Amino acid sequence: MRALLLPRFVLASLIALGCTPPRAQHAPTGQTVAINGFEMYYETIGTGEPLLLVHGWSGNAAYFAPLLEELSQHHRLIIPELRGHGRSTNPAGTFTINQTASDVLALLEHLELSHVRALGASAGGLTLLRMALDNPDAIQAMIVVGVGNHFPEVCLQSMAATDADNFPPEWWEIMRKRHPNGDTQIRELAAYLRELAEPGVGVGFERDALSSIQTRTLIVQGDNDWCFPPPLVAEMHGAIPDADLWVIPNGEHVPILGPRAPLFLEMAMAFYAGESLD
Repeated sequence: MRALLLPRFVLASLIALGCTPPRAQHAPTGQTVAINGFEMYYETIGTGEPLLLVHGWSGNAAYFAPLLEELSQHHRLIIPELRGHGRSTNPAGTFTINQTASDVLALLEHLELSHVRALGASAGGLTLLRMALDNPDAIQAMIVVGVGNHFPEVCLQSMAATDADNFPPEWWEIMRKRHPNGDTQIRELAAYLRELAEPGVGVGFERDALSSIQTRTLIVQGDNDWCFPPPLVAEMHGAIPDADLWVIPNGEHVPILGPRAPLFLEMAMAFYAGESLD
């Protein structure tokens, strides 16, 4: 069972990220900043109100490539690469959602941004939820895609069994393009996923904590998300005050980067503008 599920999770990511269209017309500006004991790489592109984009596990700054052209026409996009991903280092060799939230909050402080709108997928979405709890003023409105209030057992088992050497050649090919520090870095990424499956390390948002979130929130979920199934997401949706929920039929883990990207962009722009999604 685990051997089947994990490739499904990985290959779903490859479908979205391996066949992306060209990025925004204007080239992004990339910089590196020393924060929290590592070097974080991030890109900026566009003008307007800041919009933070946080990628999922095994992603990099190109994770949201199908969305950048439209979003950068309305926002100044800030796109960090999480520790150990892409061009960001990770001397500590550990990876937790608490860490990534602290890292991204430190980046916002470095950029002197008191608040942003935000979009996060998978681990990026979990990072935004943690940020909204740790610093309620940091995020004005957030869209979280492919998230849950905890990892169910089937997901934990698959994460714990992660072994990069068992992944298909096409996965390695794309990962080598995303992560420039060699196969050691890629194997460390697989180790991060195993680490998130360890007791007390992964995600555990209690209902009382979620009920304290003040940030306007839109949860986007595929109804075929094997890691965070609809009942789990409905539980989280019910806990976050006034959160909106968009369940995408036949959608998998991050169902916004392929052919559904235009529809997602329409929904996202309306949400960030404060329009009702009813």
